[in-house]
Amino acid sequence: MLDRIKQFFAADVATDEDDEAALHLAAAALLIEVAKADQSLQPIELERLAGALAGEWRLDEKDVTDLIDAAKTSSEDNVSLHEHVDLINRRFSPQRKFRLLRSLWDVACADGEIHPHEELLVRRLADLIYLSHTDFIRAKHLALGES
Repeated sequence: MLDRIKQFFAADVATDEDDEAALHLAAAALLIEVAKADQSLQPIELERLAGALAGEWRLDEKDVTDLIDAAKTSSEDNVSLHEHVDLINRRFSPQRKFRLLRSLWDVACADGEIHPHEELLVRRLADLIYLSHTDFIRAKHLALGES
């Protein structure tokens, strides 16, 4: 997985497999940013993040670990999430965007509280991936276990 991500950024022509790895990295990068938004990266947040990635793309544990490591590196090396958001906007369906939003909320709620910085970041990301305020609220309620 990590090799495919590295190859994607190094290659001039991306294959479907490389493109899928880039989509995985884009989602993982947003999830990492939400996990870090409260200035504390808790193990429970990483567990939820790993569960979201494994569930959405049916990745094995090694691939998920590699993907999280690549997302952490990307987060440390890049100031902007523009590249990831742009890729998500071009390639994710509205349903997949909503599932990502739900996962962002799951990570934000993982430690038992929603820090204001986490909520603000999830709100901004929802706007950037063109999801409505209604979707934002519905995903939050689903993550909190409310109907």
